[in-house]
Amino acid sequence: MRIGYLDHLRILAMLMIICMHSPMPGIDTDGLVLSSISFLTAPGIGLFFMVSGALLLPTQQGLKDFMRHRMGKVAGPTVFWSLFFLTMIWTKQGVSPTEAVRSIASIPICAQGNGIMWFMYTLIGLYLLAPIISPWLLKASQKELAFVLALWGITMCYPLLEGVLCINDTKTGLLYYESGFAGYFILGYYLRKYHQNVRLYLIAFLLVIPLLIAIYVKTSHIPVDFYRSFWYLSILTAMMAMGWFLLFQQSFKESSSKMIALVSNCCFGIYFVHIIIMRQILWKWSVIAQYGGIAQILLTVILTAVLSFVIVYAISFLPFAKYVIGFRQGKT
Repeated sequence: MRIGYLDHLRILAMLMIICMHSPMPGIDTDGLVLSSISFLTAPGIGLFFMVSGALLLPTQQGLKDFMRHRMGKVAGPTVFWSLFFLTMIWTKQGVSPTEAVRSIASIPICAQGNGIMWFMYTLIGLYLLAPIISPWLLKASQKELAFVLALWGITMCYPLLEGVLCINDTKTGLLYYESGFAGYFILGYYLRKYHQNVRLYLIAFLLVIPLLIAIYVKTSHIPVDFYRSFWYLSILTAMMAMGWFLLFQQSFKESSSKMIALVSNCCFGIYFVHIIIMRQILWKWSVIAQYGGIAQILLTVILTAVLSFVIVYAISFLPFAKYVIGFRQGKT
């Protein structure tokens, strides 16, 4: 039985990523709008990791079985799309044999071909972590899990505290090994295991307060590093991701419909395809380019989401679909 709220969350996260990437360079939208779009959609990455943690953790498979059954679903598409994006670059710009060999040889350890590929390497890293931390998760109490998440939460506050405190977030830092995207992974598991009804005012607090803080900082022209204070590894973004998770957890309690389940299964492939549809096709289409600001963004998001889904849905019927989009019809 599928978990309805997780399917809906995966779709929400995918729409956030598409929206984040949709503004064309140089569009006539003021800085506040663009900053708001970036900030409001930043929880999408954390939500993806939370959904993965909720579904995968704890695994009781041994490392060998886990690697065989789970890793191929993410490793295969990572290799395929890395080579695909590299080929696109080489076709346009050319490449020396030495550079081609270097790029291909780097695929197992470093994102290649397109900036969006960083996500896959982080996800694979979390997959590798799953069988290692699962024995502890099976034994850990709620208080122990909450303590670990609290330590992670402190590291997420570093960008906001470094203006008044001396912060060491390097490898020699006290909480270095409690930081990073693994916190989202464990948080997803925690919220699924200890699910309880949360009052709407608390959810509203988690979603609204970060936005108000971001707007205040922006309108007051307070000098901050946006990509530290309001990005993926910021407590404000984590608050919003948690708020969305709790809201959907309470709103979608039934199993997913067939259509929602299908779109959810296609989200993995949509992540790879959307950047091509958007930047290689839609951004070059004069009908879209003539629009500015919000109109261009909305049109780009809608068309990118629809076209990407259609393409991924078609690919899902192919025999090798699992190694391209991580999903094949009848094989989920």
